[in-house]
Amino acid sequence: MLLTGLTAGMMILIFCFSMEPAEQSDKTSGHLTCAVIALVYPELEQYPAEQQRVLYDQIQYAVRKTAHFMEYATLGLLIRLCLESWFGRRKGLVPISWLCGTAYAGTDEIHQIMIDGRSGMMEDVLLDSCGVITGAMIAAGVLALIHRRIKRRNSEG
Repeated sequence: MLLTGLTAGMMILIFCFSMEPAEQSDKTSGHLTCAVIALVYPELEQYPAEQQRVLYDQIQYAVRKTAHFMEYATLGLLIRLCLESWFGRRKGLVPISWLCGTAYAGTDEIHQIMIDGRSGMMEDVLLDSCGVITGAMIAAGVLALIHRRIKRRNSEG
């Protein structure tokens, strides 16, 4: 039940981020972009204005794409854990997780087309899909280690 709630919560969070108009979305990622710039380019204010703008745009792009990947990696991890909690240990849960997460990414990009100043991008679906499979595989790997340890403990004891 908890994993189902966390998975649904992550989907709602992604949906809420996608509902932000372009201007608000830029502000949201802009805060993190400024933090990254302060860390990586503390002397940025000394650069010419045009170079500052180019660096800001490049870093904001990287921040936004990293955020896409991370939120969908989290979703993939949660979907995989959720599926095992529902169906137990079964083969094929990673591909099913990937399919579910990628389908959600596709619907999310379609949703963004309807938001002021936003667009749906196939590039983002592909990036999100990579995040989903990464998260699902991490979950599967961690679960395999846990099950192996439990099995080893039971056979020793």
